[in-house]
Amino acid sequence: MKIKSLILAAAMLMLSLATVAQKAASEEELRKQIKEAVMKVYDEELEKSPSDYNLLFARSNQHYYNGDLDKAMADVNRVLELVPSKEKEMTFDAYMLRARINDAKGALDAEVADLRQAMTLNSQSLACVDMLGKVSYKMNDMDAAEKNFQAILRDNQMNYDALYWMGKVEARRGNNDKAAEYVDRAVNLFPAESQVYINRSDVLNMLNQPEPAAQDLLSAISVGDSDGKALRALVEMSDKHYDEVIKTLDFSIGKAPRVGMFHYIKASIAMGHFHYAQALSSFKSIIDNKLYETAGIYQNAAKCQYELTQYAEALANVNKAIMADENNWESHLLKGQILMAQSADNYADAQTALNQASMLNPESIQVMISKAHLLLLQRKDEDAVKILSTAIMTNPESSEALLLRGWTNKYRLRKEDLAKKDFEKVLLNGSDMHQLRGFALHEMGRDDEARQWAKDIIQAGILPGGESYYYAAALLSDIGDSDAAYQYMENCLANGFGSIYEVKVNENPYVNLKLVRRHPYFGELVDRYAANFK
Repeated sequence: MKIKSLILAAAMLMLSLATVAQKAASEEELRKQIKEAVMKVYDEELEKSPSDYNLLFARSNQHYYNGDLDKAMADVNRVLELVPSKEKEMTFDAYMLRARINDAKGALDAEVADLRQAMTLNSQSLACVDMLGKVSYKMNDMDAAEKNFQAILRDNQMNYDALYWMGKVEARRGNNDKAAEYVDRAVNLFPAESQVYINRSDVLNMLNQPEPAAQDLLSAISVGDSDGKALRALVEMSDKHYDEVIKTLDFSIGKAPRVGMFHYIKASIAMGHFHYAQALSSFKSIIDNKLYETAGIYQNAAKCQYELTQYAEALANVNKAIMADENNWESHLLKGQILMAQSADNYADAQTALNQASMLNPESIQVMISKAHLLLLQRKDEDAVKILSTAIMTNPESSEALLLRGWTNKYRLRKEDLAKKDFEKVLLNGSDMHQLRGFALHEMGRDDEARQWAKDIIQAGILPGGESYYYAAALLSDIGDSDAAYQYMENCLANGFGSIYEVKVNENPYVNLKLVRRHPYFGELVDRYAANFK
């Protein structure tokens, strides 16, 4: 079978599978089915012709695309063994593919060796020169990197990717003016191309100039950010330079107050950093000025008001969200949570809202956990365990569901053997912050390890808005280390954590600050950071 025919057959399989996408369990399952079908075509053809280096090369490419680097490497190595020396084009392509595989594997010396072999076959290949420049940069060989990027610029002085990399080279050398000159040139040449602004932003960040870097990302969004690359970069940048990003957004809003996109980006970034009051201000601007009128805007405004314990206002907005899109399960979930927090008199209505969310998304772990919290508030402990067991069957690696079922069995039903099994399962889920490992360690009496976990999640990198400090404070208060919990709480608020609900109200197990609130200086601490909630 010819390569084109093989690819056509694989494509036909993809199309036939795509027609049953709605029947697939999930998009991930569909992707898995497509991948398996495509690889099956290659495997069957290679069983018939195991020495067909064209087929092997095609399969290697597909393995590389799938992320199966070892399989891709095995196939391309076999290609280089089989391909006749006279087939220079195929040999060149094989070396280039192996270089890309080595790059993905971090085998940079091997990558350079492959690229040099490729250059002996096609010394005019700018793609090869480009890869040599980039791998030289990764290996901190700025002279070699410059040599290759300048070779590209001699061929095409308007190549903005080469200008970008020369900017990075000069920034790495500490030549700030030269670095800026290269990326400025690219922007001047292509002022309507979003990528040049993204590139210049990256170099400006290297030069420790976050505000103009943020402005470039907004410029990229303004001229066209179809794949969301600039927006993702701006959100990522806000994790390190939150104030500068918000200041830049405020400047843009001041110049163009009716551009709803700027308000929405600011609100989304603020919300992602737990700055709910700041986010709410932007959502209100959008709503009051009728810049956007969507279910998502009302739902996000309601979420912020819920976190700020403005329950009546939150309920009004979430109802507007539901009116705009009654099939959005997350709006019904949020409504249930608001009603639960507002008053015990609302528990029946909260149950109705959560039931509706469950009808729309029966497998939602968040909905099932909220249902369990509502049952626990009503002391319906056995029912809570039943729904948590369903949640765990659906998602057996949910640390939150396992901890909550363990807590209920241990402290409400006095079934400590069952609780211990759940805590042990949590320890199998990993040690990152959201796996809640420290809380399971504490429940099993391993407090020294739990304390170390709290330190580890903070040393791993302070997440936006002081979230890691929030988890550490909750854990240390459970352990009984009141002063350590207080210190973590102070750091949490100093990083801008802005949920009044979590700081002052929430007592749902797990995770809460109930015991931190007993510290004699807690009220004074919260008052000191009152601006977080305004």
